[in-house]
Amino acid sequence: MKTFPSIFVISLLAQSNALRHRPSFFISNYKAKSNHFSGSSTSTRHKPNKSYIPATVDTIFIRGGSSSLQTSFANELVTTLIPRIGVLTSTLLYFSPYATVKKAMTEDSLGELNPIPLAIMAISSLCWLVYGLSIRDAYVTLSNVPGCVVTIWYVTALLPLLEGKILRMTQTMVVMLSAVTISLWTWLSLSNKAMAKVSSSLGLYASFLFIVLSGSPLSTIKTVIEEKNSNSILAPLTLAQVTNTALWSAYGLAIQDKFVWGPNLTGLGFGIIQLMLKILFPSSSLKRGS
Repeated sequence: MKTFPSIFVISLLAQSNALRHRPSFFISNYKAKSNHFSGSSTSTRHKPNKSYIPATVDTIFIRGGSSSLQTSFANELVTTLIPRIGVLTSTLLYFSPYATVKKAMTEDSLGELNPIPLAIMAISSLCWLVYGLSIRDAYVTLSNVPGCVVTIWYVTALLPLLEGKILRMTQTMVVMLSAVTISLWTWLSLSNKAMAKVSSSLGLYASFLFIVLSGSPLSTIKTVIEEKNSNSILAPLTLAQVTNTALWSAYGLAIQDKFVWGPNLTGLGFGIIQLMLKILFPSSSLKRGS
């Protein structure tokens, strides 16, 4: 288990290399040339130009559809730099519970750790990976590859420590979400729907799971308020969630894609609520330390 953190380093190196050499899966440049057809004013904007021609308009295909943006330095930053940083913050988000899970394993006790968000995270990361592959989006895909591996480890590592009601809840959550996910994938694969509609359905489902994941730590909000103790809310995971969702929200709003800004703005709101609870009701260990 001492070598496990190396997965984090390896994933970052792989992501950096892939982004450096990634094909232009979702950015296609077009240029209107009215003289392409003799006597016709019809624009060829929607016909891809295989050779590189500096375009006046970039049509960017991302989660859930497409939008046209006038090329500018600001847009270049938003559509390339921010999602690249988002890949890093997504990876940090997935790895943020690692220390807490490792501590629970070492002490052979779950303590105040809530395993439900980690169980949802495992299924959610897999759904986003499949969606990213379906639209061939390098950013979405690479931001979820390490998450799939580490979240599956979280669940398998914590299961031996669970008992009673929390064990049954975690098992039910994993089995139920897995059954729904597999059924959806099977139905979409066997249907005659166009690939664009298949990807849209995958994006909607992944967005739903992300919203559930973002709000799942609040399942203990009643206990937190009653006991005035926020031990069940992981501070590293919450901070990573706020940072990650803020970046992806900015990216989504810039490209006007509801599958990006919708779930991320919601997740940002949930994250801010969790941060407020951590501030208002510090963990009991912090109280004792003070």
